[in-house]
Amino acid sequence: MQNAPSVVFPVGRCAFHGGLLLVLGMAIVAVGALFLAGLGGGTLGAWIWFPGVAGAVAWLIWAAWAFLSWQRSPRGSLRWEPQRGAEGGAPGTWSWIDRSAHEPQALSDVERVLDLQGRVLLRVCGAGVGRQWVWVERSGAPAHWNDLRRALLSGRP
Repeated sequence: MQNAPSVVFPVGRCAFHGGLLLVLGMAIVAVGALFLAGLGGGTLGAWIWFPGVAGAVAWLIWAAWAFLSWQRSPRGSLRWEPQRGAEGGAPGTWSWIDRSAHEPQALSDVERVLDLQGRVLLRVCGAGVGRQWVWVERSGAPAHWNDLRRALLSGRP
């Protein structure tokens, strides 16, 4: 697809990502509760508390990591610029504009990892950016969503 227009699309914290982490956390608690209920006293006696305490500590560590990773989600803008008049060359270039820095940073790769139509998980790589995972959602800029999707497909087999 060679006709993807220029597009700048905002990237921020994704409510869907936060919801996934919340559901996963609740599922972990439910499985732990079922496990402890299955142990139910029997011959284990005082040893029942150990899996409960270990599980609770592990869950708290995971919950802290999940919350911090969601809070620290990259925020900025993805920019796609098509190559004008280039035959057989690269179809265009991606850049990242961080919310705190106003200078765009060139990206070497933008890869669609999970495409859920209304939201897409991307892996972006670049010298100044490193490797980051970002979620983009249609609600970020509905008028530019189709342009972004065309840009993501541009130059891909």
